[in-house]
Amino acid sequence: MAHKLKIGLLLTVALLLASCTGGGQFTGWQTETFDTTAVTKSTTKTFVLGNSESDQEQHIRAIAFDRGSNSAGNFRIDSLTVGDQAVSPTDIVVPPGSSLHVAVTYSPMNLDVTRASYGGWVTGQEERWIPKKPEDVGKEEKGAIVQRAIIEAVYDYPGEGIYYVQLVGDAAPGPNGEQEAGGAFAACTPGNGTACYTGGFEVDIPELAPGGPQALTLTGPMRLGINGGAVTLRMDDFPYAIMYLRSEEIPKLPSGVTATLVISGAQGVEAAGTFDGARLTIEKVSFRIRVALGELTVDQIKQGISALVDFELPDLTIETIKPLSQGLITLHMETKLPENPSGNQLFDQFLSGAKITASMEGELAF
Repeated sequence: MAHKLKIGLLLTVALLLASCTGGGQFTGWQTETFDTTAVTKSTTKTFVLGNSESDQEQHIRAIAFDRGSNSAGNFRIDSLTVGDQAVSPTDIVVPPGSSLHVAVTYSPMNLDVTRASYGGWVTGQEERWIPKKPEDVGKEEKGAIVQRAIIEAVYDYPGEGIYYVQLVGDAAPGPNGEQEAGGAFAACTPGNGTACYTGGFEVDIPELAPGGPQALTLTGPMRLGINGGAVTLRMDDFPYAIMYLRSEEIPKLPSGVTATLVISGAQGVEAAGTFDGARLTIEKVSFRIRVALGELTVDQIKQGISALVDFELPDLTIETIKPLSQGLITLHMETKLPENPSGNQLFDQFLSGAKITASMEGELAF
């Protein structure tokens, strides 16, 4: 970690020369280091961007990953809060003496070192080939598997500038020797105890979006584990289903509002059931429901979003309504939401007690 120490000293000097307070322009930098984390595991920490002014609020135009720095998706922004209030990643106001708290999760997707060159630190570059004796091949010492990304906070009041937060994690093989995580964006190869569903995902929420089922964008296949007649579904592996909410299509939304609804698997949950070769039943299925302002791309969602709505739907059941025939199957889920499920007044007026049905019609290969 000598490189990190050197950079930390350099950044400390830089921060003494730059300030996020007062007028004028500035640039700031800090490094947040995560504990060594195994593939399939995750580590979460929170860093703070404080406003030390006693009489002036700060305006942050936007906070997000630097373009391309988190392309592997090893880090994600889980939440943004000012005081005890959740905020969106744009147009943030930090009152005098208050702070923006940014919760970030490090979840290594693989054991690849990040190719990067910033802050006086180069990682992931191929080393020059040096001839070795046959008996010395394979004896090289392996360094830390360093993975990095940059978060940028763009300020526009009272001073204009950018504050950079470098995220640094060390990846390690998973508890069973895994070299690569599955996850919602991973590929799925059928066979050897793995089944893959590819196809559609439709959701019907009449109270929110009248007009019948809405076809959602599915970011990848659904991967199932099959062992005899038993089937398992790691909800971490469930692909993201994305729905765009637009006020011109949903009259109950305030005029001009556009949002992205993201359905993903609840973290750390494994559902289980049965498969007889034609009919599939999976119980204890749990989803995470998030809504963020704006129309977000898949890449933006992959890197983490700051959601206005974030809650879980536990203990659902996936059932078969059209048995597997010629490789095609149709699956079904339904539930009724409790009162005020999200804690957000705007969306709870539509979601409280709402009936939700979902269907999946596509191919199942195993």
